[in-house]
Amino acid sequence: MNNTHFDKRQLLSSAFLGFEFEFFSEMVRGRITESLSKLLGKKITLSNKYHSKDPVSREVFKLEPDYSGGGKMNELVTGPLPYAEAIPVLIKVLKWIDENGWTTDKCAFQFSLSFDKFDRSIKRMEELDKLQFILGIDEGLIYSNFGNRKNNVYSRSIKKVVPRNRFSILENVSHIDPKLFKIPDEKYYGANFTKVPKGYIEIRYLGGKDYQKKITAIRDVIDYVVLYTHDILSGRRSYTKTDLENLKSMMKEYSKVVRSFSDPESFFMNFPDFHLLVDLKGYLENIKTYFPYIREKVFDIIVEGNVKNGFFNYDTTNGRFQLKDAKIKSAAYLDNLDLINCKVRSSKLDNCRIFSCDVRNSEIYNSEILNGNKISKSKIKDTSADFGNKLIECYIDSPEKMLDCEITGGVLRKGDIGRNADVSKETEKAKDFNEIRKGRFITDSRLKNLNDPISRIKFKNQNY
Repeated sequence: MNNTHFDKRQLLSSAFLGFEFEFFSEMVRGRITESLSKLLGKKITLSNKYHSKDPVSREVFKLEPDYSGGGKMNELVTGPLPYAEAIPVLIKVLKWIDENGWTTDKCAFQFSLSFDKFDRSIKRMEELDKLQFILGIDEGLIYSNFGNRKNNVYSRSIKKVVPRNRFSILENVSHIDPKLFKIPDEKYYGANFTKVPKGYIEIRYLGGKDYQKKITAIRDVIDYVVLYTHDILSGRRSYTKTDLENLKSMMKEYSKVVRSFSDPESFFMNFPDFHLLVDLKGYLENIKTYFPYIREKVFDIIVEGNVKNGFFNYDTTNGRFQLKDAKIKSAAYLDNLDLINCKVRSSKLDNCRIFSCDVRNSEIYNSEILNGNKISKSKIKDTSADFGNKLIECYIDSPEKMLDCEITGGVLRKGDIGRNADVSKETEKAKDFNEIRKGRFITDSRLKNLNDPISRIKFKNQNY
């Protein structure tokens, strides 16, 4: 991007930015909204729900609880603002957080980017070439100041491109055709492309402990992304030789995996540490018989799960796929598996049964945590946990699911606590607004007699 200083100012001025600040504060939320409203000159509504549908605009922002960090964690969401107005808001809020609160590794800072819809010199954001964006963006520049977000499960690298036809071999591509490739299309990537059809892109790379102190670094990343995206939309940036080389490198690794699935012998040669079993037996004839059936699942485990070792078993009796003794790191998605004695880091698990695993910094959805597991610093949603498991510093939101295990620290949002459960005093029981209201009537010492039908109630003039 060889723009002059004047060009850069002109291009930046065409951008619209919206911000999401996650932070902790000892102040009650009503006081936070008053303070920030006065500071910013904006109306700030107070929402009682996390990820509420309350709209935001240029003049109306919202503050809502972020239960993932407990009762003191908040999220301030702004509407889209012209660049010249957005940057002062950004700086004021970051300084306010530094003076009135704090941030930890649980906190993210996100921004959305759109452009003036009446600017005919550029394409609409809905027409963004997402593959070009992925191949050319300098993630190293971003991570140089926010390295603690590099392996975060909520801001994964977008440098993951695969053919739309999953078993295609495209390592010798001579030109780039975006229609041939599948790109990350889920929310929790450094760039969230799911918002592009709505006319903006969401950037999720930033955040972490004390991010509010990195004003210059945040501004540098924002300016870089604005100018980079504008260059793509304006046509000033086209595919480069470096883009092509990056794509070839991705396809070379991918093609190696594809060739490995032509037959069991090729697979064993290329993945000697990934063992295939059927009904816990590794007979070659057995593997050949079932290979057409299991190969797609194994392919997903290697490509989407980033797994290169361990024992994979297909249990023909109950139709379950099982993975044992695997080291799983930065898995974009693993589902419908029995995981046994696996080490899992920064990964997303869905609809799994988990046995004797060590899981850290991950997401677990719709699963069963069955026995002998140690789950730490992870998000656990709609998942049960039996006796004999340890959940350490986790965020747990599992309504109507049995939690009968040891829970240490972290945040317990919802779950049915079993009689064998051991919940530490340090574990925060986060409640929403309606639950707090119900509890206050019962627990407020000034009103306790009103809940006792036997006591004789004396009404008198009290000022409390």
